Amino acid sequence: MKFLSADSMRRFAVSVFLFTIFAVSAFAIPARPSPPRLVNDLAGLFSSDEVMALERALVAFDDSTSNQITVVTVNDLEGYAPAEYGTEIGLSWKVGSEKFDNGIVVLVKPKTSGSPGQVNISVGYGLEGAIPDSYCKRIIETEMIPRFRENDYFGGTAAACIVLMQLASGEISEPRDNSSDNVAGNIAKLVLGILVTLIIFTILFAGRKGNNNNNGKRGGRRTNSGDNDLLKGIIIGSILNSGSNHHHSSGWSSSGGGSFGGFGGFGGFGGGSFGGGGASGSW
Repeated sequence: MKFLSADSMRRFAVSVFLFTIFAVSAFAIPARPSPPRLVNDLAGLFSSDEVMALERALVAFDDSTSNQITVVTVNDLEGYAPAEYGTEIGLSWKVGSEKFDNGIVVLVKPKTSGSPGQVNISVGYGLEGAIPDSYCKRIIETEMIPRFRENDYFGGTAAACIVLMQLASGEISEPRDNSSDNVAGNIAKLVLGILVTLIIFTILFAGRKGNNNNNGKRGGRRTNSGDNDLLKGIIIGSILNSGSNHHHSSGWSSSGGGSFGGFGGFGGFGGGSFGGGGASGSW
């Protein structure tokens, strides 16, 4: 009977190890959504209106700048550290464009009676200069966790996305449709997008200052009354941005199957890559 050499045994062990890691990650990480969408509320933290509003805003941002921000909520990280889980989603889903590597993954695992809440922002290679780890940490600690502690998962996630949009658009801002006939329209959309984002910022922070002590109940989650203004701001901004984005033929459909044609749907992830940039937090 012929035995394997020590070198062969070593190679075999490494192959088995790599295959095991790949197999485990393939089952642990959610499959890339089909049809594609940017807001993937697998933990059921948002209302259908909130999902629709945030999806429209992120699709409009993707159309106007090519930067892709995807939001993923899960009930369990399956033993992964938040940074590993978020980066693996970015890599396996290929968030961002292959040209710019300009994807961002916002990952949220809610707090439960048996486990802490965890959040991660993973940033693609192309945006690491504009959104360094320290910025991600600041967004998590000042915009997300304070709201999450009040069970306001939508408000914290939306606030983070607004700041990330501002930072990402300052680094990369290339509209999806670059034909010469649409140059003027693309410029107009970019200018409009900046103005709308500033309006949303104003609504967001005015709501925070004026309504910190006014809490209500909605769907079992305690929220600030300013969140209604934030939601309206995101809806208005996404409609204004998406109103002229008709180059996608199919409308986005919610998890319930409702179609929202006429606003432009998400065309899919583009092949972006990640190298571990970003930050995590817990509460």
